[in-house]
Amino acid sequence: MSLRGRTVAVVFGSRSVEHEISILTACQLMPVLAERGAAVLPVYITKDGRWLTRPEFGEVRAFQGALPHDGDPVTVDLAAGALVVGASSWRGRSRRPAVDAVFPCTHGPLGEDGTLAGLCQLARIPCVGCDPGPAALVMHKGWCKQVLAASGLPVVPGIVVGRAAGALGAAADAEAAARRIGLPVVVKPVHLGSSIGVSLVASVEQLAAAVELALTYDTAAVVERAVPDAHDLNCAVKRSAPRASAVERPLGRGGILSYADKYAPGGKLGTGSIGGDPTAAAAGGAKLADEPGKGAVRQLPADLPPAVAERVRELAVAAFDACGCAGTVRVDFLMPASDPDRLVVNELNPIPGSLAFYLWAASGIGFGELAEELVLEALARPASPQPSLPGNLLATGLPPGLARPPTSG
Repeated sequence: MSLRGRTVAVVFGSRSVEHEISILTACQLMPVLAERGAAVLPVYITKDGRWLTRPEFGEVRAFQGALPHDGDPVTVDLAAGALVVGASSWRGRSRRPAVDAVFPCTHGPLGEDGTLAGLCQLARIPCVGCDPGPAALVMHKGWCKQVLAASGLPVVPGIVVGRAAGALGAAADAEAAARRIGLPVVVKPVHLGSSIGVSLVASVEQLAAAVELALTYDTAAVVERAVPDAHDLNCAVKRSAPRASAVERPLGRGGILSYADKYAPGGKLGTGSIGGDPTAAAAGGAKLADEPGKGAVRQLPADLPPAVAERVRELAVAAFDACGCAGTVRVDFLMPASDPDRLVVNELNPIPGSLAFYLWAASGIGFGELAEELVLEALARPASPQPSLPGNLLATGLPPGLARPPTSG
């Protein structure tokens, strides 16, 4: 109960297509933090970007049916380094809860990509998980590949294409990338997770539609070489021992894992086709499995030769360290069925769904122990030094050698 006396703000929701999955992750976490003695402040970011809190937001039933739009507003006072709850006008009443740490449960852009961590850094509030730089790196699939490859880790070859030249230009770039990499390829948004906007492309004629779908959700897409007959393998990593979790093998319905495979094992998202409407589907009742590892959802631990499982864990830790990560990160792999020795790192997830607690539970670490460890890690992280030179260099004029702007007239 070493979190007793601590207040943790759990931030979730956000303007992301993974909004509903974020709600589920937060509602799994908040009661666990409370059990470890923490006071929990639920901070829900609506789909239009408003920060709200209500005690009821600590339970998932507050979000079933219509998503809430009412609550006490929450703002961040950057100068004071505090969260402010309540009306901002002089007539309203506001309070400043003594928040010790922020625990982000946001998935996707505008949260998982380092933006929330950056806001906390500006406000000097400890934040659980990756610092802004590593989070942004890991969330950009193209940049992450480059860092991992430069570190000597096996990755899936991929090329990033963007919308700078318009949809037609991006499609042409994707076609050139596919010809260079070799078909079949996988096209996916460069920043997103949860298999949203992902397409398996077997011919050049399918590329334009796949790129258009990916760019519906993101500003850029990555074209990756498909790994035929590959098994998906996942492993979670953190800084403290034990570094790596048990290895799982998610089981899909054939082809690449879809959003439905991951979040609706009972088929509650409909057909499970790649590129559907995950937001509407999730509002209709998607849920994470209460007992991961049971049924036909995932194999946990994965049925692998011990040497292969150990290699997965070693590569997962190496990828985590190469990117400078913190918190709990899930590292996803692809393993060709015909050649298990050709493991490749597929992606890193800096804020994985459910915080990958089930992977740690299979390793003998309970969710409460994991949550406590991550909060204490954030509290112990040293703040960035803020040195400043005495005085004002501009008080006596411009420093020597500084070019003066041209005068007008």
